Amino acid sequence: MTRTILLATISILFFSCSKKIENRLIGDWKLDETYRKEIFGRDYFQTGYETGIFTFYESGAAGYISNTDTLSGYWKADYYSRQQSNSSGGNTESELLKYLDVFLADFQRNKILNWKFDEFNFRNGWKCIRAVEYSLGRDRIYEFVKP
Repeated sequence: MTRTILLATISILFFSCSKKIENRLIGDWKLDETYRKEIFGRDYFQTGYETGIFTFYESGAAGYISNTDTLSGYWKADYYSRQQSNSSGGNTESELLKYLDVFLADFQRNKILNWKFDEFNFRNGWKCIRAVEYSLGRDRIYEFVKP
């Protein structure tokens, strides 16, 4: 009986201490680099949001603050399955990816930011987010870092 209670307690502690990947998003982030993938390199571009700080809250709310803008809205992330056909064998392969949606707005100034990233992952010990918007041959990459 005590062994069962001890095992149950350890299980609860283990699972309550492990973080979901969405929890790693919570906090402040700065947009560091944006570029399109090219055949022989990168085509860098500016979004206009490089100077501010994005904040993702545990509740799903989000914000962006810079010297000129204050936007508020929401973020959400989840897994989805992407199917791809293998051209050589005719087989279909399934890949599990994680998407990230960020919607921020200042309706008074008619300013809306609606990013729908098809895939994202963490790098550099959870200190960098690399988000990708797939586009026929010119995927757009957004890299966020902790400020």
